[in-house]
Amino acid sequence: MISDFDLLKDVSHPVHQPGTTFTFDDVWSPPPATWSKLNVDASWTTTHPDADLGGVIRNSGGAFMGGFAACKIANSVLEAEAHAALAGLSLVAEIGLANVVIESDSQVLVNCARGKIRKGIWSIYPILSAIRRCCNNFISCDWRWTSRRANRAADAVAAIARRTKCDKVWLDRPPSSLVFVLQSNGLPCPPC
Repeated sequence: MISDFDLLKDVSHPVHQPGTTFTFDDVWSPPPATWSKLNVDASWTTTHPDADLGGVIRNSGGAFMGGFAACKIANSVLEAEAHAALAGLSLVAEIGLANVVIESDSQVLVNCARGKIRKGIWSIYPILSAIRRCCNNFISCDWRWTSRRANRAADAVAAIARRTKCDKVWLDRPPSSLVFVLQSNGLPCPPC
């Protein structure tokens, strides 16, 4: 637990303070009843081919259901985001969930996943094909864009991947550093 905390102690995650005003786009919102929500994020730089991926799955009550941090070689931030979505959907399927909302702060990825592949996005077509095949295994699969501020939990697990450079999956309890981020959304989270 201490090492998890040390990994993220210098990552800035604002906490909701009483009297603070947030817009709708600033906070995570739970999915509808009987649905789960997968938030994904990735970071990538031109100086290093490894992308850092992260994802968090929560239910309609906001409770943590699973998460992952992984590293993957990617050629662009869009490709990294697509890899994060695919890894997250694979985890959602492994858990056995039927209805999923996927949120990403990449509007281009969300549009592509919804079937709006624009000219020049051919570079992620193989990943999009795999994403679509994975989505066919669910009863319902809905894609949404979210702001970076509302996607802090996924960003936090991508930070774990960035610092540890190894893959991690959490199915029953998130790392203690992620609990802080989940609780800053004002939603329930299992104790560490």
